[in-house]
Order: sequence, then structure tokens, then C-alpha cells
Amino acid sequence: MKISQLSIDNFRGVRTAHLLLPDHAVLIGDNNTGKSTILEALDLVLGPDRLSRLSPIDEHDFHLGRYLQADTASDAASSGAANDEAATGPPQIVVTATVTGLSEEQRSYFGDYIEWWDASKLAFYDTPDPAGLDASPSVPALRITFIGNYDPEEDDFEGKTYFTRTLEENETPAPFTKRDKQKCGFLYLRSIRTGSRALTLERGSLLDG
Repeated sequence: MKISQLSIDNFRGVRTAHLLLPDHAVLIGDNNTGKSTILEALDLVLGPDRLSRLSPIDEHDFHLGRYLQADTASDAASSGAANDEAATGPPQIVVTATVTGLSEEQRSYFGDYIEWWDASKLAFYDTPDPAGLDASPSVPALRITFIGNYDPEEDDFEGKTYFTRTLEENETPAPFTKRDKQKCGFLYLRSIRTGSRALTLERGSLLDG
């Protein structure tokens, strides 16, 4: 399994970013250039440990700390936001990952949500032509999207992960659950201590299931 594409909107130091990743990728850069932000964004989408928290995000995860809807366009402009923010609703953190290199077991498990990624064009195959699909260098892929926002009624932050295609095709999107995340086997080791806990059978660990 590998990440072929990653889109990040409104998360920490990233206003918007779209990354295409090769088979092997190394993140290199000075401190505070966004390396950890990319890994944390992947953890929001694929990390099962995130779902064990009361809320997977907080106010510090929003770009420039803005998580409230601007009351007016002038307020949005004065805070550095786009003038249309007031019209488009409150800020959301949106992270979408494209997962390829799926095993036979993963393809069988996620069968209803599998799409086809054209490795030559670095884009999804969307032409309804089975013959063309057979002739193209397309591979099974899975798109997963995390959406986070602030709920003023509950005065709390919430974040949920979905199969991306159901956000586009269904009135009720299908959640990407902790069990689904465990099937992907993603593990973000922030430190030796965090990694040791993640590989134990403690509640909320990767092996707790």
C-alpha cells in the first residue's frame, strides 16, 4: 500500500496543497516548512489512533487558527481570509488521500469503493469503457477524505473520515471506520514513546481491535 496523491486544505500551515507522490518519497526541508504537517494530515485520514480521541482536531489545527465563520466579507478580508468565506460557510479542514498498491485482501475488503488510478496520467480513470480500462496502465485505488470543522452549537470540534466517492455520489456518505483504517495498516510514529504504545494492546492502540 502506498499514497499516490494527497490534497490538503486549511490544515495548520497549509492553506491549500496538492501533492503527487512517487513510489518512494522522502520529505526534506528546514524546520517549520511543513514536513510534519503532511504526515499529520495523513494521520488524520488513515491513523486509527485519531478516532480514539474525543475530537481528532482542535483550534490549532486550522490554518491561521481561523475556525469560525466570518460574520461579514469585511471581517473575512481583515482577518486575511478570502472575501467569499462568509458566503461559503465556516472553515473546514479537508484532507484527501489516494491509496494505491492495494493487496488482494484489501481489494476484496474495499471492493465497493475501489476506483482506478491511471499511473501514466496521474489521474483517475473516469471513462466508462471496460476495453479502455484493460488497455490502460490503471491500478485499483482508494480515495479517503477527512473533514473537520467547529460545531458552534456543541462548542466543540468534530472530524470524520469518509470514502471519497460516497461524498460525491451518495446523499449519505459512507464513513471510513477504525476497522477500515486498521485494514490499511498505516502507523505514524511521532516518537519512540508514541510508537511503543501504538504497537501494544492498550486501548486505542493500532492493535486494539
